[in-house]
Amino acid sequence: MKKSLSYLLLVFLVVGATSSYLDAQTSKKKKKKKVENKVNQDSLDAARIADSIAAAEAAAAAAAPPPEEENPFADIVADDSGFRDDFTLDSSKPVDGYYKQTNLRGAKPFAFPKENKYNIKFYKRIWREIDLYDSSNKIFAMPGETLISLIMEAIKYKKLIAYKDEGFKRQLNYTQVMKAFSDSSLVPMLDSITGDVLGYRTVFNDFNPDSVTKFEIKEDIYFDKTRGRVITRVIGLSPVIKLKSSQGDYIGDLHPFWLYYPQCRNLFAAREVIDPQRDIYNESYDDMFVQRRFVSHIVKESNPADLRIKDKYPSDPERQRKEAERIEREINNYKKNLWKY
Repeated sequence: MKKSLSYLLLVFLVVGATSSYLDAQTSKKKKKKKVENKVNQDSLDAARIADSIAAAEAAAAAAAPPPEEENPFADIVADDSGFRDDFTLDSSKPVDGYYKQTNLRGAKPFAFPKENKYNIKFYKRIWREIDLYDSSNKIFAMPGETLISLIMEAIKYKKLIAYKDEGFKRQLNYTQVMKAFSDSSLVPMLDSITGDVLGYRTVFNDFNPDSVTKFEIKEDIYFDKTRGRVITRVIGLSPVIKLKSSQGDYIGDLHPFWLYYPQCRNLFAAREVIDPQRDIYNESYDDMFVQRRFVSHIVKESNPADLRIKDKYPSDPERQRKEAERIEREINNYKKNLWKY
């Protein structure tokens, strides 16, 4: 009985051991097969990636430009040893040229000496025209810096007073000046149905500085016996524009307004004029008028009838020129003969 139990127990142990061995072998085979499957999948993925990289490299090689020729001077570089020196940057203010212009903004005109009317021996009033088409007078009509533009700006901001008459009695505001200054033309008014002309209306064009072709100055010439010299003083200044008819025909000259020159001196003295061809530097508009650095001709002298030269000889330009020369010669002869004994 005991032998039978021992035999049965031995049989159970052998069967259990055999079953465990078989289970272990089966598990090992499954793990080995799983590892083999994973290795195969990784190999396939790596092969696909390698194929993609090879295709991209082939496309880049096809699109790339041809290789550049070898530069024999590639190894040669500039000598930059000068920039390695220790020096300080020059931050001084640049000056365009060796000559620095003087800024006259804020400059004041020098005062004229007061005259005693009892010391005046010789007296004459003259009107002169300064033709801006003359190359000697182009300083007054430089593009972008014309004298008339300066005057109009000063009138607009009430730095100058414009007068309607040369006697300086009636003042004009900026609107009135622009209206008197602007060119005008007659435009017909038409009937909207029949097209007949019903009338005409005046249209004022915009102000154009180029319309000023001349300046007229009124000046006094007298002899001061106290100082023993002949003195010329500018009294009035007026721009001159051409007056035209509605058909565009020239009628005459028009003086839109007059300026009292002593009131202009503060403005003119603070504005510099430059003309390298005439060696003019650091001079103002006031200097140009006071020193008489312009070319002009006489158009009128004081007379009882208050007539201009062209009014005396309306259809004879040659006679007008000779009359202007006669007046000029008379003044010069007086100056020359003043101290002749």
